[in-house]
Amino acid sequence: MGQARRNRSRSREVQRRRETQRRQETYKRQEEYRRHDEQRRKAHVRRKRKKRRRARFLAGLICWLLLMMAAVAGTYVLLPAMCVKEDVTVEAGEPCPDLEDFLRWRSKTAEIVSGLDGDTALDTVADYEVVIGIFGREVTSTLHVKDTVAPVVVTRDRTIYAGKEISAEDFIEEIEDATSTTVQFEEEPDRESDGDHEVLLLITDEGGNVTKKTASLKVTVDTEPPVISGVVDLIVPVGGSISYKKGITVTDNIDDDVELQVDADGVDLAKEGDYEVLYRAVDSAGNEASASAVVHVEPVSVDNITEELVNSEADKILSSLFGDSGTLSELDKAKKIYNWCHEKIAYFDGTPKTNWVQGAYRGLVDRKGDCYVYAMTAKCLLTRAGIKNMDIEKIPTPTTMHYWNLIDIGEGWHHFDTCRRVDGSTFFYKTDAELMAYSDTHDGTHNYDRSRYPGIQ
Repeated sequence: MGQARRNRSRSREVQRRRETQRRQETYKRQEEYRRHDEQRRKAHVRRKRKKRRRARFLAGLICWLLLMMAAVAGTYVLLPAMCVKEDVTVEAGEPCPDLEDFLRWRSKTAEIVSGLDGDTALDTVADYEVVIGIFGREVTSTLHVKDTVAPVVVTRDRTIYAGKEISAEDFIEEIEDATSTTVQFEEEPDRESDGDHEVLLLITDEGGNVTKKTASLKVTVDTEPPVISGVVDLIVPVGGSISYKKGITVTDNIDDDVELQVDADGVDLAKEGDYEVLYRAVDSAGNEASASAVVHVEPVSVDNITEELVNSEADKILSSLFGDSGTLSELDKAKKIYNWCHEKIAYFDGTPKTNWVQGAYRGLVDRKGDCYVYAMTAKCLLTRAGIKNMDIEKIPTPTTMHYWNLIDIGEGWHHFDTCRRVDGSTFFYKTDAELMAYSDTHDGTHNYDRSRYPGIQ
């Protein structure tokens, strides 16, 4: 029993030891596991911390690089603007500023691109946009031109006649200012009252600077009337017309253009008689001048005939020749005119040859005359009919002279001689060869100076 008890006791002891050993081994394994786990945890923590440090380094490096790039970009963007002044102000009339005047510090790369050059005249108040190239960029600066100096003015006194206009500028002798100026009256001067009057002037430049000056205005009353010159008695044929002002002038001691008034209401140009015409002129001061002349209306004659009356006679004849027909060609019209002159005018030698109007009158009204009358009558009728024509004459000899016409109806110049000839020859629309063939066999009747006339067909 005792042995068994001892064996059981030893067995329990052995079990306790084994249990203790097992617990110790378990504890050791747990400790070992916990130690390994702690080491793994610490290693993980160290790796995370290392990653965070690396990330922070990279982030810092990137930020540093970004800051460096921003600094470089900022230098590129801001440095030109920082170097160039935003605006520059100069006084009008001063020399044009140099490049250095627009820079805060010198730069070898700077240059003026546009907006200003050495020839720019700073003679007006204005703002100039000046473009400056610097550090590869263009920067704009504003040049302000100011005028702060008042004009220097020298005035002069003036004299006018009462009622005459005078401007503020008329009192200025000289103005010295860098910009343009305007001159005006502070108060309108008295231009009507006789005597001396003080005039107050305001001279303003572009900068708004004002100079006030005084001058004297002497007003004189005009009492001298105009002078009417060239008034003479007039002679006109019945039915004629008159230019009443022709050859008449009006002068005045002050006014440059005084109107000449004509009162011809009592003149009857359709009735023979003597009539008075009155002339009157009044200057701006109311001074009046007058004159009169007599108009002698006389019967129509070769001595007083006018071109107007001759044309009127020609129009009557053309109306009878052409009628209302609007289909006649110029050749047909010329032929009718030729026939009328050739047949209606009788040859009468020795008429004067100095006035074509008188020559045409003799043919149209008296219906007689020599070659000059024939030619001038044809000239008048052709001209009124709208047919291009010109006069032509023979080279004179000691005993003979001859006149005729040239016409051009679109086929070149041709001879047109309406004068009657003893042998009955007619010369309507003749070529030069045809007329010269006759002339050469009749003592040079139409021998003319070819240098004086255009080429004839």
